[in-house]
Formats: sequence, C-alpha cells, structure tokens
Amino acid sequence: MYKLIIVDDEYSTRNGLKLCINWFEYGIEVVGEAENGNKGTELANRIRPDIVLTDVKMPSMDGIEMVNRLKNELPDTKFVFISGYDDIGFLKSAMKMDAVDYILKPVNLEELKAVIQKIMAMTKQEESRRDMLQQMNARLNQSIPLLREKFLIQLIRDRHADRISMEKRIDFLDLMLPYESPYCALIIRINNPRTVFAAMTEQNTQLISFAIQNICQEIVEERISGSVFEHQRGEYVLLLALPEREGEDIIFPLVTELMDSLNSFLSRMAESISLTIGVGGTVQHLGLLTDSYMMAAEAIERKLFLGKNQVITFDVMAAQQDVDYRLINERITVFASVLKTGDATQVSLQLDKLFEELRTSLGIGFVDCQRICLQLLLATSQFLSEFGMRMGDLGERESEAWSQLMKLETIDDMSLHIKKHLMMVCEQIESRREKPIPEVITSIIRIIHERFSDNLTIADIASQVYLAKTYICLLFKQETGETINEYLTKVRMEKAKERLKDSDQKLAEICASIGYSEPSYFTKQFRKYTGMNPSDYRDLHRRTM
Repeated sequence: MYKLIIVDDEYSTRNGLKLCINWFEYGIEVVGEAENGNKGTELANRIRPDIVLTDVKMPSMDGIEMVNRLKNELPDTKFVFISGYDDIGFLKSAMKMDAVDYILKPVNLEELKAVIQKIMAMTKQEESRRDMLQQMNARLNQSIPLLREKFLIQLIRDRHADRISMEKRIDFLDLMLPYESPYCALIIRINNPRTVFAAMTEQNTQLISFAIQNICQEIVEERISGSVFEHQRGEYVLLLALPEREGEDIIFPLVTELMDSLNSFLSRMAESISLTIGVGGTVQHLGLLTDSYMMAAEAIERKLFLGKNQVITFDVMAAQQDVDYRLINERITVFASVLKTGDATQVSLQLDKLFEELRTSLGIGFVDCQRICLQLLLATSQFLSEFGMRMGDLGERESEAWSQLMKLETIDDMSLHIKKHLMMVCEQIESRREKPIPEVITSIIRIIHERFSDNLTIADIASQVYLAKTYICLLFKQETGETINEYLTKVRMEKAKERLKDSDQKLAEICASIGYSEPSYFTKQFRKYTGMNPSDYRDLHRRTM
C-alpha cells in the first residue's frame, strides 16, 4: 500500500479529504495528518509517505516552505498543493516546487480523483523504471568478470589507449592495476592444445582452464598484484604489476613457482599435458603493456627451436639471424630428386640436412617452418601421384600425415613426423620395385634399348606391343615412376655420355647416332640432363683420364 499524509490547518478539509475517496481502491492508505507545516515536516520525516496533500497557506509554516524542506529528504514523494482562489502568489511558488499538481478549494471530487490517478500512473512508471535499472545493474554485476576479461584483452592489444578512460575502467572493474607502475606480461600456453583438448570432455577442459587461472592468481597475489585471464583456448596471460624496489628480480622466482605448481597440478590431471611459458620484457607503465605481451608472444614461439615444457624469455630473440631461403629451397629440390630413388638412407640424409638448416635459422618463424614441412609433404604427394601410389592404405596414411603436421609445434617433432612418413613411403616404393615387372614393360624397355638411335615414337612402340598409346603410357608410368619419353631420353643421354668419353666422334655424329636430328636440341637436352654442355663434358672427362 502507498502511504498518504494530509497537511491542512482546517480540520473539516482534512476529514473531508480522508472520507471523500475510497483510497483503498487506489492502493493508498491515509497514515497521518497535520495542521501546519512544522508538524507536517515532522510527520513526513517520520513516516516517509509516498504522497503528501498539503494546503499552501497555513500558520506557523506554510506548505511552500514545508515542501522545500522535504524535497531533498524525500526525493520520491509526490506533493499535491491545495489552495484557495485568493492564493495566486502562493500557487506560483508552489509550481516552482515541482509539485505533481494543485487543486483549488473547494475541492472538486472528480478533479482530485484525476490527480490521484495521475500520481499512481507516475508512481508505477517510476517503479517500472527502477525495477528495470535494478535488473540492468544486477546483469551488469554478473557481467563484471566478462567485462574485466574484455578490458584485459584490450590492454595487450591497444597500445594507444587513453590513460583517463583506462583509469576509469580500472576503478569501475575493481582491478589492482596502477597506471604508473612497471609491468611485465607472461604467456602460459598448453602445448599442442588441439590434440590435448580433443581427447577431453568439455567439463574437464573447463575445469583445467579454471584451475590454471586460479593457481596463477593465487601465486601472483601472494607476491605482487596482477591479473590473469584466458586469452584463447589453451593460452593464459598474466599481467604483473612489479614493485618499484624489487622490479625484475621478482619475476624469475615467480615464474619458477608458477611452472612447478602448474606442472604438479597437470600431472595429476593428465600425463599428456605440458606447458611452455613466455616471459616479456618490463615496460614503464600500463599503457605500454602491449609491448611486453608482444615480446612474450615472440619468445614463446621460440619453442619451435628450443622445445616445450620450459620458460623462454624475450632475450632469446637476440640470437636471430637472417634466413637463407634460397639454400632451403635448393635442399627441397634435392630432396624431391632423391625421393624418386626410393633410397631410404639418402632420403633420411637429405631430411637431416634440411632440418639442420632450419635449426640454425633462428630468424625463421613457426608459420614459415610449417610451410616448408608442407612443401616436403607436397613434393612427396606429387611423386606418389606420378608413381600411381596414392590409393588405399598409403593414401590414408598420407592424409593423416598432413593432418598431424598441423598440430605439431617444434622442429624436432616436425622432423620426426616427416621422417617417419617418408620412411614408410620408401618402404612402399621398394616393395613396389621388388614386384615382377609385367612382360609388356619389359618389351617396351627392350624396344627402347634396341631402337633408341631411330626416330622412335610412342606410336611405334605401341604398334610393336599391340596396345593403345594411352594405355602403355599409363602402365609404364605406374610401374617405373617415369614416362616413356623420360626413359627414352635417359637411355640416349647415357649413350651420349659414353661416346663423348670414349670416342673422338664429332658432336653431330654422336647426335645422329642416338636418334637426334638437330644438334642444338641434343645440346639443350644434354645440358638439362647433366648440367653442362656436351663439349664441356668431354673436356672434363678427357682431363681426368
């Protein structure tokens, strides 16, 4: 029920106002009355009514002064003035009091009801507005953890944030982050998070995330002030406000305690989980925190070379050097050539050389290293396609090799993974070569060796083995890994090498004897095959004889 008091110096008016309306129908109860402003003020302060009906002109203290005194104490109370026709000056003063309305004497019942309805409508509207504000404040309070996390993420991303707005948000979010203080950012990252979390239930994933943040926050609060939050799945960021006196000296004992405590917890949860911590440099105030975070992020990427489950500081970046991508690409080309031999020892040797080059190229990033490994798998995939071996079990293993590579985070893991896959490929190649060669392939090889000096074409070969050109080309490629033309060129080039070394025949004669009519075309093919001109090749081998 809403509370109403009546203040008027005339008893008949007070009594008439109480009895002329069924106040209960409006949800209103008349809880008191007073005969002047002094008593009205005392009564209102004691009862704190929702509505005050007051005369304007009264002895001792008039209604204007009474309302003026009560307004600050009772800001939600609705005031209605009652006045005679001769009180125009008082009415003007009353309207300045922000009264809901005024009623002239003698009081008109319908007019009074209209004013009461107006008051009730205003009251309900205000209550609805208050309820909505309370709900919004309640939701805002529930969102404080999310708002804190959003603000902390902004701190590590936005280097040019305005100090005043930052301090306002820090105060609102109740964060212990003084602006003028040295800061350091740490990144704690679960190694291979996609693999780790894929094997867990979502409940366990959330439990581990919650526990890691709690452990970090407790350790930080014991020593210094700071905040911790989950930046992305499997990555947690600590923002440390460093004491002026101890400064950087406190960081490494703190990081050591963090690593020991987290490893102890994770070992009880799952043996497969391990962490790497990246430590950024110290910056002079909160507005520069993004610089420390970037240093920590670059430091943690160095686990590509340094390995997992350790603390890596930003100063390892000083060991970077330029990357010789030309040499790396040359090694990939050599690897692709060696792979065609199927010689596991040579393939392994070339891989070791390539990865050793990567290990010494500390300036190379994770993405580039991953790209180079993908190039190796692509070269292998192209070779298998040419060799007709990308079907069945080998094809499934190849798909798994691509997928698994994207989950690896260190050069050592990538090297082992690629080598394991390629050793399996070499085994398949060797197994394929140990199978009996189909008779038609033997016939094609025999024809090439017998007629390489002729202007031999694939159509000529197909007519001799009584099969279609397309079929023998496909079959030969699948069984030997080479096209018929590639094999024919190889036979001719080997014969040319023999004759250049062992005879004094002129170049044109050698050219004609191995099936080429144009010396210039022969020279081009020979240079492509051996890397040098025929005359240079002859001179080289004559000098060594």
